[in-house]
Amino acid sequence: MILHALTATFGCLNNNTLELQEGLNLIQAPNESGKSTWLAFLRSMLYGLSTRERGLLADKNRYAPWNGAAMSGRMELADGTQELVLVRDTVHGGVPMGRFYAAYAGTAVQVEGMTGQNAGERLTGVPRAVFERSAFIRQNALPIDQDAELEKRIAALISSGDETTSYLETEKRLRTALNRRRHNQTGLLPRTEAEIAELRQSLIQLHMLQQESDHARLQARCAGEAAETAAQKLALHDRMDEIDAKRAFFAAKAELAQTEKAAAALKAQLETEHVPPAQQLMRIKFNAANLLTTQVSMNHVQSQAEEAKKQAAAARSAVDAVPFAAVAPEEAAAQVRAVSERYHALQKRAVPSLPLIAVLTAAAAAALAGAAYGLGQPYWITLVAAVLPIICGFLRAGSRRRAREQADALLIPYDVKTPEELEPLLTDYHTIYNVWVRQQQNEAQINASWQSFYQTYKKLSAEILEETSSFCPNIENVHQVSPLLEAGLRRWRQLQALETRAGQLRERCNALRSRLPNDAPLSKTEEALQRPPESRIDLEALLAESRDQQQQARSRYDRCEGEMTAIGDRLELTAQLETLEASRSRAQEEYDALALALEELDRANTDLQTRFSPALGRRAGEILHALTRGRYQHVLLDRALHPAAEDAAAIPRSAALLSQGAADQLYLALRLAISELVLPADKQVPLILDDTFTNFDDERCAAALDFLSAEAARRQILLFTCQSREAVYLQNRENVHIITLRETGWR
Repeated sequence: MILHALTATFGCLNNNTLELQEGLNLIQAPNESGKSTWLAFLRSMLYGLSTRERGLLADKNRYAPWNGAAMSGRMELADGTQELVLVRDTVHGGVPMGRFYAAYAGTAVQVEGMTGQNAGERLTGVPRAVFERSAFIRQNALPIDQDAELEKRIAALISSGDETTSYLETEKRLRTALNRRRHNQTGLLPRTEAEIAELRQSLIQLHMLQQESDHARLQARCAGEAAETAAQKLALHDRMDEIDAKRAFFAAKAELAQTEKAAAALKAQLETEHVPPAQQLMRIKFNAANLLTTQVSMNHVQSQAEEAKKQAAAARSAVDAVPFAAVAPEEAAAQVRAVSERYHALQKRAVPSLPLIAVLTAAAAAALAGAAYGLGQPYWITLVAAVLPIICGFLRAGSRRRAREQADALLIPYDVKTPEELEPLLTDYHTIYNVWVRQQQNEAQINASWQSFYQTYKKLSAEILEETSSFCPNIENVHQVSPLLEAGLRRWRQLQALETRAGQLRERCNALRSRLPNDAPLSKTEEALQRPPESRIDLEALLAESRDQQQQARSRYDRCEGEMTAIGDRLELTAQLETLEASRSRAQEEYDALALALEELDRANTDLQTRFSPALGRRAGEILHALTRGRYQHVLLDRALHPAAEDAAAIPRSAALLSQGAADQLYLALRLAISELVLPADKQVPLILDDTFTNFDDERCAAALDFLSAEAARRQILLFTCQSREAVYLQNRENVHIITLRETGWR
């Protein structure tokens, strides 16, 4: 079989086409460009979508077309000398890719006998499970797991050619049949043996019960005769009891009439006075109790509100005591900054100005010096020069004094001497102010709670007054309702007591009437009857003792008869015992035969594995030797196809002990060997590999590519990869076709 072209509307593929050629097709594509989708599509075109998978990860959901179209595909291939076209598409509302069509290329002639179910096995020569474990090699599924279909194929190749028999399936059926006959304490044989033992025990019990039954029947007859004598003497007592019951019936009937009359009168009075039913009165009483509870809570909250008001007033007094006029702490801080700045400005004005005083003093000194030395200066100039510094000094001293007074006046409201003392005062004010705010909030919350209780109180009061308006319309205060409620409830309880008493009397009358043949007055004959001389107690004791003995004897008899009936007929049990013993003999013979067959099957499978494993291991070893450049020479397999690699030192190493790359090379070698073994040579099934060399180093990747290049001379190979080193290595290689996929735009 040679694949020519694949066209898919499948997952991220939107009517994309992948054209292939004979030999080695290296399909190079970056991640998320559809490699895995092409692989799933190829497998689905051959074998169809699995209908057993469920959930989001099922192929029918996982590869639903991203563009919203129906899932479909086309495959062009060569099967020997015939060119075929396979089409799978989806009928509206049907199974994804459920419709199948296969025809000869260029014609409308369909391939006879090829269906969507058998197309893959007919083209590849192997079922889906064998194809996935041989020619379909994926990087994340390299290990081989045991499968019945693969085992059938291998067994057929090395034995008779029959692919309908699997050791796993046959061994499972034989072991199931063996377990049905004996498995620990279950199975046919243990059940049969238990039934045989039970039947033998039942036959022994039947003999013992028959003897006990005969003795009990004799005792019951003797006790019955004694009980009959006592019963006759009690008959007269029963007749007298009936007469007494009549007398009691007539008395109860009279009392019942009187009680019913009193109950009817009281009920009519309650209806006339419009007294509500007891349930409504109880509900009103419950609301009244809630009203009282609400009032108590409201009073308690009111006392809390008064206390909160006092605390808030005290906090406000503490705030007012601080000279910040109850402003916010931020405004108080602004006041402190303004006072401090003004104070420092005034303090600067209060400091003497040395340059001006020095000039005036120099002028006065010069004038006086000129006068002293007779420089001819006018008299008035000398006088002004001498007096002017004095006048200026006096004026400047007054200005500084006023500045100091103004600065001190700024601090007087705060009772501090320096601006630096305002900061602690401001900190204390911030704390006091916050306490006042919290007290205000607490007061508001308590007032809100009081309002809530008050609204509830008003609502309950209104409901109570409304419900009581029908039978006590003059009530103005809800607290006056309680006595009326209690009075109404007492009358309802009185009516209930009368009705209960009437019911009891009615039941008594009915009970007495049921014991009487009629309710006619006593006749003269009944009036004249007398009780027997023996007391009822003595007669009843004698009758009870006799009947007890009779009952015990009958119980023993009935028990024995019942147990014998439950056990069964002796003849039937004997026949069943003989049948079971024969069945046990047959089951034991079958069990021995099945055990022998299972033993022989295991021996035959061991022989089969002994013949198969060396051939498979030898070929896998040859491939591994090529893949690892001679690092490993042999591959050893156990019965579950778990491989181990053996190097030149003849030390076998299981896949778990190898590096990831070496383990992948070991599994790939086993896969390729199985492909050569199980895939039909005449079908030339293509090998499909997906990112198989991800964990290979460059040297072993080159060795693997060399092996595949040689293998491509015999069959078509599809090698998908996300790396570029394979294309670089195989560039310009004969019989190698490099295909580059681009990342799809569907996201």
